[in-house]
Amino acid sequence: MIKLKKELSKIGILSVFKIYLLLGLVFGLIFGGVYGLMFAIFGASMMGFIGGDQAAMSGLMMIIAGLVIVVVATLLYGLILGISGAITAAIYNIAAKIVGGVELELEDKT
Repeated sequence: MIKLKKELSKIGILSVFKIYLLLGLVFGLIFGGVYGLMFAIFGASMMGFIGGDQAAMSGLMMIIAGLVIVVVATLLYGLILGISGAITAAIYNIAAKIVGGVELELEDKT
């Protein structure tokens, strides 16, 4: 087996942004879906248990708010995670220039 020592001297900021954006969108969809579902269930229960025109309108607004939360949370999680990943990659690149990058030991597998 051949072992190679390499140093990670630079990270592509855009590539990190894209990966973290995708991960953030997935997590945002999961968490936003949970919160949105809670709002929708609460809204539907308001419509069913309380009754009346005002409760029906409030329940409908809660259901719409649940759907909006899913969309907004998905986008916000994606953007926040993508931007933080890009900032982290930029900071790593600066630090790697000053003190050197992370050393990696790679080996050939046959």
